[in-house]
Amino acid sequence: MANLIYRNRETTLFFVPAAAAQAETAIFELDALGAAAGIASAAHDLTEGAVSQIYEWRAFVQFATTPVLGETVDFYIKTSGSSLAVGTHPDNDDGGAVAVSAIDKLNNLHFIGSIIVDEAAADIEMVASGTIILTARTIQVVAWNASADALTTDVDENGFFLSPVPNEIQ
Repeated sequence: MANLIYRNRETTLFFVPAAAAQAETAIFELDALGAAAGIASAAHDLTEGAVSQIYEWRAFVQFATTPVLGETVDFYIKTSGSSLAVGTHPDNDDGGAVAVSAIDKLNNLHFIGSIIVDEAAADIEMVASGTIILTARTIQVVAWNASADALTTDVDENGFFLSPVPNEIQ
């Protein structure tokens, strides 16, 4: 008899500013992220137990001023091999929830996608999403604002979340 494989969504992980209305899983201070600058979230330990490898990601931002069509805000996953503060042998040496020290620090991270500016207007939510496989124990989300405009200072308008979507055989 054939089995069915269902998607069984689990608890969503929120990477948002500390002052956001949504309670954070890990602090991610995207608010007011400047042009040509990046920021990393706090590290999140996915644990050693049985956890999903498949995650749906969704990123959302708003610009403080009118952005240029086609510019991007790029998202990466930084991994490390243990549950220590930022883990053992992280993908770069920038440390914890800090600004990205140089664009070259993105080279060894895992690019997952971009929000592409699709409307030349400030204070409009722009969103991108996708699916990724995470096998590392500890992760950080990293954003790089490749546009010429800063993100809004509104803490509820910029963030990122991961929803585990493991397969369940029935």
